[in-house]
Amino acid sequence: MKSETRFLLMMLGLVLIVGAGLAALNYYTRPPQPPPVRETEIKLNDVLAPGRPEKGNPNARVVIIEFSDLQCPSCRRGSEAVEQLLLKYEGKIRLVYRHYPLDIHERAMLYAQAAEAAHRQGKFWEMQDLIFNEQDANSKRLEEFARSLGLNMEQFHKDMKSREVMQAVVDDLSTGKRLGITSTPTYLLFVGEKGQMIQGYTSLLTEVEKVMEGT
Repeated sequence: MKSETRFLLMMLGLVLIVGAGLAALNYYTRPPQPPPVRETEIKLNDVLAPGRPEKGNPNARVVIIEFSDLQCPSCRRGSEAVEQLLLKYEGKIRLVYRHYPLDIHERAMLYAQAAEAAHRQGKFWEMQDLIFNEQDANSKRLEEFARSLGLNMEQFHKDMKSREVMQAVVDDLSTGKRLGITSTPTYLLFVGEKGQMIQGYTSLLTEVEKVMEGT
């Protein structure tokens, strides 16, 4: 009986050692994560695109380019945080939205199409808010959102299926991938032509406050 106990203890110890070794190997061999804030050589005009949803002062020196996924909980919180920045620094910030639906979110692409279709009728931000408030909405629920916003439903259905709406989303995705964006929300913060790439809304809040203190 004692020998069986010793054997079991030895096996348990071996499992723990192997597990610790694998964990250490994974830690030291995984690719390094980029810092949450880093300077970038990207120019503002390289990431602006005609017809993208935007709000704030179009002539503001401080510009935030937001890459967001409408099924991403952090993006919902980020949207609320950015809205507070726009209110706090009214007239001093320009916000431009770019779609970045992630593969890990089953309905992210559908939501992007719905928001883009609503954008064609001037209701992007309203549709965004409705989706963020109900991030498990199905297609039927999206139609209810569209009706509640007073959209032309025939046009909404047409736009949801249109090549133009899909292309707008794909173009945003392509831009984000070219920039090396891997998570959402990710922001590009420009003060004039000087830019930073920022991961996460808490880091964005910190950097915007620094900028505003210096202006």
